[in-house]
Amino acid sequence: MISLNQAHHHIRALHPLQPIAVPLDRALGLICALEVHADTDCPTVDSSLKDGFAVLATDITDASPKHPVTLAVTGTLTAGGDADRLRVRQGTAVRIMTGAPIPAGATSVLASEFAAVEGAMVTIRADARRGRNILCRGSDIVQGQVVLERGDLLGPGHLGLLAAAGLNEVICYPLPRVAIAATGSELVWPGEPVTPGKVAASNMVTAAAELQAMGITASTLLLRDNLDQLQEQFGRLASQVDVLITCGGVLDGDKDLTLQAMEEIGMEKIFHRVRIGPGKGACMGRVGKTIVFNLPGGPPSNHVALLLLALPGVRRLMGFTNPLPPKRKVVVTEELAGQEDWTQLVYGRTKYENGSFLASPLRTLGRLEALAVADALIELPEGCTVVGEGAVAEAWLFREHGRATAEAEKDLQ
Repeated sequence: MISLNQAHHHIRALHPLQPIAVPLDRALGLICALEVHADTDCPTVDSSLKDGFAVLATDITDASPKHPVTLAVTGTLTAGGDADRLRVRQGTAVRIMTGAPIPAGATSVLASEFAAVEGAMVTIRADARRGRNILCRGSDIVQGQVVLERGDLLGPGHLGLLAAAGLNEVICYPLPRVAIAATGSELVWPGEPVTPGKVAASNMVTAAAELQAMGITASTLLLRDNLDQLQEQFGRLASQVDVLITCGGVLDGDKDLTLQAMEEIGMEKIFHRVRIGPGKGACMGRVGKTIVFNLPGGPPSNHVALLLLALPGVRRLMGFTNPLPPKRKVVVTEELAGQEDWTQLVYGRTKYENGSFLASPLRTLGRLEALAVADALIELPEGCTVVGEGAVAEAWLFREHGRATAEAEKDLQ
């Protein structure tokens, strides 16, 4: 049996999957595997920031409502237009639209609200100093510059940045292929009748949903307590996926056959049993190149092991340098008791109040209800036997905090 810190050390030691080229429309949420350089300038030419008139700034230096300046309009340019056919000379202007290239000779753009067109002439009632309303070539991106670093998590803005830099794909770590196998003859599929002695496979549903939130669609199946069937199915799955997560059968009862079947297909154990409560029965191993997480069957034990062990393992394969959930100092609202020789984890709900994150334990709720409404696991580490009401502890966060986090960040500015 090892500590939670030791288990996390083994998870961090996993190697990410082999990087691949991914089209931009499929790269959201992936980790960039290589430094990326821009293929082109953005914009590729000096362009207009306004609808208006490209002019010589010196022609309208003294223009005002009381002293307007009249110029001859010699043409019009729109975004994507050919600026080579036009040139701005003293006493002339070119009608220009936002994003259009700046014609030769022009030194500024006057916004259209300060001008009035009458036939082939434009009357100007304001000045526009040199460079006004002109976006210079390469102002946003310069060809060759680094636009992404290795390890960047790709969000919508990153993908737009890559497109603007002239790229249509990016080298990323791919999403792992994941299978979830829930074991136990008592299990039924969600929606099937839950007759006396039967249990719906809620652990499998929760695990699949947690992975779906990460962009991964896992395959799911139920397996009965039959050693030959378990061995056959585990062997087949291990040859098809990058990560295999099992739920149940990790204890020492007569029907706890998961680890026995895993041994039969040659699983190399990396660790078995972690000093955490709930969740201590978890096992991590390897079958060939496939990483295996054998999780306990009790819902809290399964979920805690999923959040702190299996999902971090999946994230590590995705290329995350730090695959663990975020951790934050919190003020606990009730006294909590721990144990000297293991890490105790308590479901809690956090809120931001008076400059601090408060964490309220959910001990009055049923196991599954607490699992559903919690957004944190309050940690009492090894050696900590009590955390008093109002004391500071640490908590693993596993839900979006939304408004509370926004208010906290605003308060910290």
